[in-house]
Amino acid sequence: MRKLLVLATFLLLAMSPQPVMSNAASSAAVDGTAVFNTPRPFSKTASANFAIVNQVDRAINGVPKHARTSKKPQPVIHITTFLMDHTRSVTDLIDACKRGVAVRVIIDQDIDNANSRRLISALNGDNVTDRNHDGKADQKAKRGPCNRPLRRDRVARPTIAPDDSPLMSRAQAAQSVDAPLGDSVTWGKDGSYVKRCKPSCRSGQGNMHMKIYLFSQTGKSHDVVMVSSSNINRGGAKLGWNDMYIMRGRPESYAEYVQQHLAMTYGKPAPREGVFFKDGPYTSRFFPIKDAGQKKDPVMKDLRKVECRGSAWGATQINISMFYWKGTRGNYIATKLLNMARAGCRISIIYGAPSRQIAERLRTAARNNLIDLYDSRWDFNEDGWNEVRTHSKFVLVRGKYAGNPKKWVVMTGSPNWVAGSLRKGDESTLNIELKSAYDAYLANWVRMREHSRKLPYTASTSTNTPPA
Repeated sequence: MRKLLVLATFLLLAMSPQPVMSNAASSAAVDGTAVFNTPRPFSKTASANFAIVNQVDRAINGVPKHARTSKKPQPVIHITTFLMDHTRSVTDLIDACKRGVAVRVIIDQDIDNANSRRLISALNGDNVTDRNHDGKADQKAKRGPCNRPLRRDRVARPTIAPDDSPLMSRAQAAQSVDAPLGDSVTWGKDGSYVKRCKPSCRSGQGNMHMKIYLFSQTGKSHDVVMVSSSNINRGGAKLGWNDMYIMRGRPESYAEYVQQHLAMTYGKPAPREGVFFKDGPYTSRFFPIKDAGQKKDPVMKDLRKVECRGSAWGATQINISMFYWKGTRGNYIATKLLNMARAGCRISIIYGAPSRQIAERLRTAARNNLIDLYDSRWDFNEDGWNEVRTHSKFVLVRGKYAGNPKKWVVMTGSPNWVAGSLRKGDESTLNIELKSAYDAYLANWVRMREHSRKLPYTASTSTNTPPA
């Protein structure tokens, strides 16, 4: 089952969307920006496929150069991503390290590819050990910062273009990313590392499935937090719909996300109740939440705040895009949504990878005109494998929420609606109470709907030819 999930995620976990600005046109000046990709074949342009990846790459390249003798704080990039195989992104991260930026990356799977090994070789080349935790390295580093040769090195090891760092063997790469990183001295003089969590960083179960991209400074913006459904990989960029939201100039949120990244690096067990943080219109949550069930599930807590009647616009509107949806957790969320529809909420759902049982429940509700339902999956070559589907995981609410009759809320992040995402995996969610964010996400939802099939299937919707 895990292999099937990883394979499915590989196709859809991506970093690749087309920017839709949630406030102003300048992506460097506004606080909040929503970014979305358009997968193939609905757009065949790389800029649309890789819109999220491109946004992250621009941020990486916008981190300023730092001299190691400078008294200014070292710029830092923190990344967590389930998959990483994108050549340009890896090259940009290595180049950032070489210009003095601390680059700290946590991954879950798929380290055995040339690009991930390039990154591991560059960032872990000067890592050392500190077994007694006295703040002093047990030995001198074999390589210099960013895996550059020490002066005593005379023989160059095999390299891989386009950077000049020696490439670790698969065994060396695996050993370095699985090694404990107990304190900062072990990160080497460049302050950089790649860490693999298996299964997850903070529970010993599930997966490291979070997708966050943090920048102490990029361009003119400081304290930048990017929360996404998308990884840094090609498959998801071209084959799945994804979203990302960018917060700029949020020092409190930035500091909290960095602390969570550090706790994951150290493998510090998560609090049983998870981590919750509010910063203005933004509410961040970090998983796993080991004690959570239906009562403590954050999704259920949020849905309980929704009132179907009494909004400024009549019935409260809920639009959902959900990738993976199954099991006990999937069922109690589905039950809640269907009960809300019966109470008068207008609910519209686009799904990507529901279980057969969940899909049948939702289709039955759609046949009974209780909800509007759309299938984002397309099997273009009819080989039994869906090449395209939504990988976004978001809920949009317009109506009465937490007693306020006129609210716009976006709930997005990395978790699927399955039990493992709640209690086992490293995940994060972001709630945004801003009309600008809601408008951007709703426009993206409508675009996905235009490239999906309405359920239940009819003669006009059962064709395998995607809508224009």
